[in-house]
Amino acid sequence: MKRLLTSSLLLILSMGLLLFLSHCSGKPPESPSAPDFSLKTLTNQEITLSGLKGKVVLLDFWATWCAPCKESIPHLIDLYKRFHDQGFELIGMSTDKLGDLEIVRRFVQSMDIPYPIIMTPDEIIKKYKVTGLPTTVLIDRKGNIQEKIVGFNTAIGQKISNKISELINEKP
Repeated sequence: MKRLLTSSLLLILSMGLLLFLSHCSGKPPESPSAPDFSLKTLTNQEITLSGLKGKVVLLDFWATWCAPCKESIPHLIDLYKRFHDQGFELIGMSTDKLGDLEIVRRFVQSMDIPYPIIMTPDEIIKKYKVTGLPTTVLIDRKGNIQEKIVGFNTAIGQKISNKISELINEKP
């Protein structure tokens, strides 16, 4: 009886280990593909995310009333100026309401933001699962999300900068 119990236990453990190992392929799971969109900027330029494949893209979900968003913008401007010529695109995804268009325009002008700004529809905010502001989404050259960060402080700014540099220097 004891021998049967031991054999049964070993069989169950072996099957469990086999089941566990069958899920380990040694390859990390593929990053999720960034949801595509085609939207107009404040200057009426159409941007289609899939049209930016081959570039590293940062989507910055923000709002004019968000203090950490305001704090992050000088950092984002610096990143844009530093990496834009190396295949980097930054798109400001304003979550302000469409009725606040003039407020957003004045804000962008006062901050001297050089990168494109989009008034982001709720549908895109939901697709990207934005739950707090600012939300930074980093997309690699293949169109896959590599990083999603909520909030901003100096450490987050450095992490974003390092990740952009890493993605730009990646060999295709």
